[in-house]
Amino acid sequence: MAEHAGAQKGDVICFGHTHKPWHREVEGIHFVNTGSVGRPKDGDWRAGYVILEMSGDQPRVEFVRVEYDLQQVMEAIRQSELPDDFAEYLATGGIPRPVESAADAE
Repeated sequence: MAEHAGAQKGDVICFGHTHKPWHREVEGIHFVNTGSVGRPKDGDWRAGYVILEMSGDQPRVEFVRVEYDLQQVMEAIRQSELPDDFAEYLATGGIPRPVESAADAE
């Protein structure tokens, strides 16, 4: 990020694609990853977004989570043409559940 910070002309860089919300300051440039509204990868199943407010020299970054009827959405996914794995993905917030071995089951 330091190499990108030096090449930028702005004070705040917002981006996404990783589905993991975070905020870092590097060499005076604020990098804000907005996260994901519907397919998080940080273990939190709730929808998420970011509020960015500029006040003076420092941005105020607030990550917001919104609950919704997870069971209803999971059922709608299962009834659709989407793979059932998408429903499980939402339930775990994008973090795969541990795989049980035969020894674990005993």
